[in-house]
Amino acid sequence: MILSFLFYILIATEYIEFDSDFITISSNSTFRGVITTLIRSNNESVLLAINMIHSVIRFHSTDNNYKYPFIIFHDQNFTLTMRQQILSCVLENHTQIDISFALVDFQTSVKPAAKSRLNKPIGYRLMCRFWTYDIFYHSAIIQGQYDYLMRMDADSYFSDATKNDLFLYMKHKNLDYMYRSKYWEPSTPMDSILELFSIKSRWFRLDCIYNNFFIIRLKWYYETERVQYFVHELIRDDLMLREYIGDGCAHAAMLKVDSRIRVKFMKDFSYGHNFHVMPPKSSGITFIEKSRFREEIKESCRQLTVLRGTKGILTLINVSHT
Repeated sequence: MILSFLFYILIATEYIEFDSDFITISSNSTFRGVITTLIRSNNESVLLAINMIHSVIRFHSTDNNYKYPFIIFHDQNFTLTMRQQILSCVLENHTQIDISFALVDFQTSVKPAAKSRLNKPIGYRLMCRFWTYDIFYHSAIIQGQYDYLMRMDADSYFSDATKNDLFLYMKHKNLDYMYRSKYWEPSTPMDSILELFSIKSRWFRLDCIYNNFFIIRLKWYYETERVQYFVHELIRDDLMLREYIGDGCAHAAMLKVDSRIRVKFMKDFSYGHNFHVMPPKSSGITFIEKSRFREEIKESCRQLTVLRGTKGILTLINVSHT
């Protein structure tokens, strides 16, 4: 059932939580990290992706201003013009960044079950499966031989300095998984699978990972037998497509089935996902709609647009010298 992919490269149970602290450590070549995003093939998503990349360049605190590579995943409707717009806007000021583009085949004949959550269309369900399974077996990731993978949604952004190189933080703390916040939605279709691990839904409420941002140690994903068994059960017989299962809930369940996982609920940096803002030290998510935000995103080639603080203050930052 694994999808076929084409890759283009252009160079330009309980789990353990850890206390917050900042670290200082020099960049080195002993591991490989990659920042990934999945983009829609429309102009708004292109502009948002440019904004997201600017935010990583500006605010992801790395030693010697080191830049991790980006892989932008897209469907067959993504055009050469869209690709060139991203490259020209980013590389105009940051010539040392590697940006790759990877095609994903999102075509399927699977139909949502009649009693599933029909407000979640098949395209959204394919996205959920992508972030749960498909991305980890895409040739762009396999051939890259990365140690850590970060997800940054195209419409997300860091809104201030992270104060840590988050990849190095993962390595230094020997973490398997990092996330920024939680949410809840029904995940009943997973109940029968979780029971295979002696996890019964009536014993607990599964808080889902707000995984529009996460970092994962890939070796943990590939080599933890219980995790592999769990995710293969999710995709077997197209369960994730037929019966809607959110990828955030799937990720939370992955953490649940491995009692030895080392995971960090990282609240020490400012993160936003469109109008959802997460200020430092805040474990919750605040929704603050700012109509001007969408207007300013149209200028993402020359500026970074973020919402800051608990009030979602619209902040515009020139990107010419970031």
